[in-house]
Order: sequence, then structure tokens, then C-alpha cells
Amino acid sequence: MNKTKLFDQPFISADWALFILRVALGILIFMNHGIEKLFTFNKMLEIFPDPMGIGKFPSLIFALISDGICSVLILLGLFTRISALLLCINLLTALVLFHNFQITDVHGELVAIYLVITIIVLFYGPGKVSIDTFLKTRFR
Repeated sequence: MNKTKLFDQPFISADWALFILRVALGILIFMNHGIEKLFTFNKMLEIFPDPMGIGKFPSLIFALISDGICSVLILLGLFTRISALLLCINLLTALVLFHNFQITDVHGELVAIYLVITIIVLFYGPGKVSIDTFLKTRFR
């Protein structure tokens, strides 16, 4: 009798794994960064950095779109790849220009982890458990 060992097979499908990854990323970014930018925009504008030299207002607007809107879209699996691309740009900017690649620092390490997860979502897409896939199959 051929017995399957416990760790020979995945516990869940890749689509459900992407779903968990996508939802966790969306929740963490939105809860820790998006809400703050959405509800304290004017206060943040006073202290927000200008890492690209384009001004605090455009920098904060981009971060707001990335953290406050794209994170929710990623969570829902709607416009996932474009949202992940915008989030990647924001995270890469933060890692390179604000944290100076200091991944040994707690904040730099967290940005690097978010960036890697976002790149995975960007490359693999939303998976089958998403609004993107539902719309794609529904309106062919």
C-alpha cells in the first residue's frame, strides 16, 4: 500500500495560497499604512518625505493611492496586477530612497518583505479565487 507522506503534497491549491497571500498583503498594507494616509492626510502632508524630489503633495498622493486604494483592490483581487505594480513602485521607492536598503533595520525589513510578497502577486496574478478571474470568465 502506497502511503503519502504528510509533506509530500501541498495542503492547499496554489490558487488558495495566492488568495491567502493576497488578502494578507491587502489587509496589512491597508490597516498599517492606508488608513493612516486616508484619514490623516493633512497632518501627514506636513511631515511626509519627498524622496523623489517631486514635492510632498504628489509623493503623498501616490502613497495614498498605493497604500489606501491599491491595497484594497489587491485584497479583493480586482485590477490586481496594475495595483501590485503601483504598490511595488511605492515599496521600492521607500526601500531604496527612504530606508537606503537597510533591511537589517526593522522598518526596512518589513518594507522588503512587503515588496517580495507584492512581486509574487504581480508575477502570479490574483489566482482563481478573485474578482478578476470571475469577471474574466463571466464576460468572455
